[in-house]
Amino acid sequence: MNMGAIVVTGAAGGIGAAIARRLAQEAAGPLILMDRDAAALETLAGQTGGVAIPVDVADAGAVEAAFAAARGHAPHLYGLVTAAGVVDNGRLGDLAVARWDEILRINLTGTFLCARAARDWLQEAGRIVTIGSLAGRTGGVITGAAYAASKGGVEALTKAMAQELAARAITVNCVAPGAVETPMLAAHPPARKAEMSAATPLKRMAQPAEVAAAVAYLLGPDAGFTTGAVLSVNGGLRMD
Repeated sequence: MNMGAIVVTGAAGGIGAAIARRLAQEAAGPLILMDRDAAALETLAGQTGGVAIPVDVADAGAVEAAFAAARGHAPHLYGLVTAAGVVDNGRLGDLAVARWDEILRINLTGTFLCARAARDWLQEAGRIVTIGSLAGRTGGVITGAAYAASKGGVEALTKAMAQELAARAITVNCVAPGAVETPMLAAHPPARKAEMSAATPLKRMAQPAEVAAAVAYLLGPDAGFTTGAVLSVNGGLRMD
């Protein structure tokens, strides 16, 4: 896979880091890695040969500044992967408005802000891959209302962008994992995680590298006629 620059947001997270490592292994174009954890980002950049640009994706001004800095490293952008996100288990009755706003700002508005910042930089026939979740389809099996709503919004935003950017042959697709073995999963009680594995036909959770493989496919040339799609990576927990 030899292509132009690729930006990965949320690159210091479990899924984001796996995506960055997979792209580095496949000799993709220059990697520009973004995350709010500057220290972890620098470590990952050293391991993958990427460029580290710290950013809070929920801050519109910070996103614009980060993408302006990124453009100084590559004249053309081939791909954007929006992997920045946080999980929350809060139910309707105990979910504070401030927490609701925070989850949507990071997971949904952050995806929008990064895609908007990348839009004019993306080259013809470029790629955007968003990271959704099984929760966006089910309403959340082990997650809460804000997280499910934010990821459902990511799917809808993905389809809207796919419609808009098709005239430039830019594809926009979503990878929607089920439960993935990452540090983020520590937010869930062990009993809930055990229930999820037991309910999954493959009887386990996904590994971050398996999500990264799905992202790599959608970034690659073989997915050139796939857009507006949601690729589920959930072990068969939901089939549709």
